[in-house]
Amino acid sequence: MKIETLVNLIGGELLNSPYISEVTSFTDDKDNVTRGGCFFVRKSEDIQKAVKNGAYAIVSQNFENIIDKEIAWIKVDSIEKSIFDIFKYENLNSKVFYTDDITLHLIEKMNLNDELIILNSTADLLKGLNVNNKLFLTSKKKFCELFSKNETLLPEETNIKQQSLFKSIYKDQEINLPFVYKDEFSKAIKFFEENELKYTLEFELDRFKPEFVDFKFRKVSFGESERVLILGIKNDRYFFKELNYLIDNTKHAKTIIVNEENKSLLKNPFNFAMLVDFEIEFNEKKEEKLF
Repeated sequence: MKIETLVNLIGGELLNSPYISEVTSFTDDKDNVTRGGCFFVRKSEDIQKAVKNGAYAIVSQNFENIIDKEIAWIKVDSIEKSIFDIFKYENLNSKVFYTDDITLHLIEKMNLNDELIILNSTADLLKGLNVNNKLFLTSKKKFCELFSKNETLLPEETNIKQQSLFKSIYKDQEINLPFVYKDEFSKAIKFFEENELKYTLEFELDRFKPEFVDFKFRKVSFGESERVLILGIKNDRYFFKELNYLIDNTKHAKTIIVNEENKSLLKNPFNFAMLVDFEIEFNEKKEEKLF
């Protein structure tokens, strides 16, 4: 991108007359700066390293001094807005796929493609600026609004069966998928196959994740205890769907719902404990002495 285009696009002020005329990449990580790159300053102490690594343009909200007059120094009102503006300009004709948080998480865990850019943060926008032939996916409307074309992922009938509370069967293969997410899984599979993308079925989700523990809350192997903590649950729009699924599948077990306010329930006997917006510290197993 030409320096003149960059300055006009982000509404910046060019503070010098640089020798260089364009930049070839974008980053806000000083360690990822390559020769010809545009560096967005988060911390002023990173500027020297970025220049040393070959930055051709320094974009910042504040400047103390210009240490290399041959490269471009551009002052802006907002780093975040600058990144958004560049991304929108560079992807005017691109399309974004829009989906829910669970499907996005599934696709993220199953994905084997570098060209798939999942937009969760500003850092992902920068990643998308530096990848060719990319495909965009997001669950956030603020990112979806950067594109003129978007497509919402929809579920379809999929040959998936429930095996247990935490596992399902797909195409005769056992997968780590709670059946409560069967519709989200169908959207993920459809997305990969319709876009001819590679994926793996050997994944593990961070949500509705089982952790088997002993009575001292030490981790044990899957299935080696009658006490199971269900991790990664949030009090959001998916919660009651997950709660009903848990209740329906644990009718003959002692099941509790735990949050920060009632965590004392973990001191009582239970078989399944769903932790909602709550993290627990596990105890470590001590090595037994031989003598």
